[in-house]
Amino acid sequence: MAVERYGNFITLSAGGDTLQVPFVAYESGKQTIATMVDQARTADGIVRGAVIAKASKIELKWKVLSPEVWADICTFFNNHFYFDATYRDMETDTFVTKKFYVGDRSAMPFIIDEVTGKPTYYIDCQANIIGIGESL
Repeated sequence: MAVERYGNFITLSAGGDTLQVPFVAYESGKQTIATMVDQARTADGIVRGAVIAKASKIELKWKVLSPEVWADICTFFNNHFYFDATYRDMETDTFVTKKFYVGDRSAMPFIIDEVTGKPTYYIDCQANIIGIGESL
């Protein structure tokens, strides 16, 4: 899959559908890596453990989106529980493709048409995508 390395922050794909995520807000793109550990304490109180898996989370945020673009993003997530995300990984500083699912999504309607009830924009849009993890 060819990915535009400079024009988009992240590309999502599943089941033949591809979503080029639009440019994101300044605060967006925060990556969190969770490390799962199998651990226990010995009888003398020493912690023994081993890393068994890692999972990534990426916070996507947009200051303002049109209703059509926000609907495209939400529709992609509604249609695909699992999807591939191609993004620049902070651990390797390279583009990687990993499997994710979407967590919470939120946005606030802004400038609502009194007749149709349709917002002109959505502001403070965000979605968290969470990696399904990888065994180590």
